[in-house]
Amino acid sequence: MAAMVRPAAIGDEKLLATLSAFAQDLHLEGRPEHFKPTKIPELAAWYRSLLESPTARVWIAEDTGLPVGYVLAILHHLPETPFTQDRHWCEIDQIAVDPNYRRIGVARSLILKVVATARAEGIVQIETASWSFNEEAHQALGRLGFAPKTVRFELKAEPETT
Repeated sequence: MAAMVRPAAIGDEKLLATLSAFAQDLHLEGRPEHFKPTKIPELAAWYRSLLESPTARVWIAEDTGLPVGYVLAILHHLPETPFTQDRHWCEIDQIAVDPNYRRIGVARSLILKVVATARAEGIVQIETASWSFNEEAHQALGRLGFAPKTVRFELKAEPETT
């Protein structure tokens, strides 16, 4: 399936909040100590602010007019420091696809839109992150040419005993 991908606009914030629940629920299940249950009104307000941001790029995938997924990308700039070069990159911050539309190319269409737009804006570095439990996302990203860049570790504190 080649999903039709369109830019999100003011007025799409509730739709984005609803679509984000697909990913949020997965994250809540995988890391309940970190994530919160989906609250559409709160998320809609958050998405509204993103849609107004000059560094955010958001697209919605549709199948015959039905919204089935979205992607949120953020443009970043980090000035040169004594440790690093001046750097411009595009981060795919969020992507969610309705489970009924997975494995048919929706995520691919969304990610390719991000890549094409970043390239058109002169940005060659595109990055994303994924929670370690989300192996399905890791496989999909690998098929699209993404490779691990860093590995982040955590040390969970042991509960105190009294």
